[in-house]
Amino acid sequence: MTNSEIAQSYLADLHIKESSLDIGFLNELQSKHIAQYSFNNLAVLLGQELPLDVESLFNKIVERRRGGYCFEHNKLVFTVLSELNFDVRLLLCKVIYNQNIEVARTHRVTLLNLAGEDYIVDAGFGHLGARFPVKIALGLIQEQGDAQYRIIKNEKDDYCYQIFKDGDFFTLYTFDLHHYTESDCLLGHFYSHKHPNAAFVNNLVVCRKFFNDIESLRNNEFHHVKDGITQTTKIISIKQLHQLLTEVYQLDLDIAISTFLFHKFVSAKVA
Repeated sequence: MTNSEIAQSYLADLHIKESSLDIGFLNELQSKHIAQYSFNNLAVLLGQELPLDVESLFNKIVERRRGGYCFEHNKLVFTVLSELNFDVRLLLCKVIYNQNIEVARTHRVTLLNLAGEDYIVDAGFGHLGARFPVKIALGLIQEQGDAQYRIIKNEKDDYCYQIFKDGDFFTLYTFDLHHYTESDCLLGHFYSHKHPNAAFVNNLVVCRKFFNDIESLRNNEFHHVKDGITQTTKIISIKQLHQLLTEVYQLDLDIAISTFLFHKFVSAKVA
């Protein structure tokens, strides 16, 4: 498939029309993407290959409904936006979770300029990720239904992508506006799915985000957040995990895969 064919098939799958390529279109694209295609690291945990060519990503995420993580989701979205002639380029970010630490750039997002204003388009951050693109307007609090986001700068002159959490703004990741290439992504991608200390190598993570409704699984807990109220359920059996993965997240998985994941990443986390 050509990139143009992939873009058109992607939009058709999400039932999105190209009628007006404005911020409303971008909001619809990002929100429908994170609801339809799960954020997950199953392929990492199963030791599968994670190619980043666009045709493989389209096959995995859209056609096979297997989901993926940031280097997969955000490259697919980047390609679609490029084919629609949006002004985009990729950025690499440091995920710090509100800590003053130095870490590698292991998160990919898209910088998009629309009518002279810059936005971060991020369809690959999971539970705490935004539903809509976030405008780079320093200090501007942006309401997104059940969450608020803003971007500020820190003392190092890095941009901080923040969510309002537990009574204050919380930095999810930092970024700059330097130019990065697809080759630069390979290092962060390799670390994220191969390094023994990488979070995605050591934890089971699955998420889908609907409007005011989040379904998030991490290791032995399933969190259902609806209208700001979180209900947490402990996962105590293979059957329960398999039902969540196949029914809630609509992943086409064999029970043997759920059994492996349960023993290594669910029951092992109970202690």
